[in-house]
Amino acid sequence: MSHRENIQFILLSLLLGFFIWLAVNFGERLPVDVTRFVELRGKNPAYTYEVNPPFVDVTLLVSRKLLRSKLLERVSVWADVSGLGEGVHRLRVRTYTPVPFLIEPVAVNPYFVEVVVKKPER
Repeated sequence: MSHRENIQFILLSLLLGFFIWLAVNFGERLPVDVTRFVELRGKNPAYTYEVNPPFVDVTLLVSRKLLRSKLLERVSVWADVSGLGEGVHRLRVRTYTPVPFLIEPVAVNPYFVEVVVKKPER
């Protein structure tokens, strides 16, 4: 048999080898708790915003090789306030991780934050 007839088997073996290498090098993941400030995205400059609580705890599953990595510092949490008017709003906290497969958020506490939107006094 020529290589052209076996191309799918060659590609499958390369893919399988890559996934075995990935599992061996990055397989074990450990829980890590971090505290992050809640960022607000989509702010309207005509309003002021207050977040309660301003910090949330995030539990991450992190590959053992990345426990001392600078990537953990880039994990952030945010709430979307675009299109909100004056008043008190309960918003879900969202997370961002730079490498979702190797740093996976599994819990956020609290899951919701209260955002007070006000017009500034003049």
